[in-house]
Amino acid sequence: MERTSVCISATLFALAALATPAIAQKGTGEPTGVARQGLKLPIEAMSGTIKDIKIGPCEKTTGRAKEGAHLLVLAPDGRTINLHLGPTFALREELKQLSAGQDISFEAFRTERMPKDAYIAKSIRAGDKVFTLRNDSLRPRWAGGRGGGRGMGRGGGGCGW
Repeated sequence: MERTSVCISATLFALAALATPAIAQKGTGEPTGVARQGLKLPIEAMSGTIKDIKIGPCEKTTGRAKEGAHLLVLAPDGRTINLHLGPTFALREELKQLSAGQDISFEAFRTERMPKDAYIAKSIRAGDKVFTLRNDSLRPRWAGGRGGGRGMGRGGGGCGW
């Protein structure tokens, strides 16, 4: 009886370790992403000029990706917006089509825990191209697990906030 309990416990532990969690954007300090939490965050339409593209480890990471992409955008009012896009592995094609000095418009959202002037991109328009990064429930298109997405596999996530 005791041996059976140990075997069942070990099997359940192994299965839990192998389960692939959904790869989603998480709010700062949050254990689950905003889409899974069902948050209805306001979407803001903004525009500006790309000052710089930052690719590398995110300072405030909560996702599983080791490297993420951010655009530093100079807004018409003079402030610099730090626009989080997502994990670089999922954005290779989009990043090839974005450059410093380029005018863009975008839809973005933020949570209360994010730093001032920091946003997460839902979509970006650069010229005649539109890049949709998250759906209407804010689930990243590269998210795996229940609910779909492109199923990028383990290690994905966002470097997000």
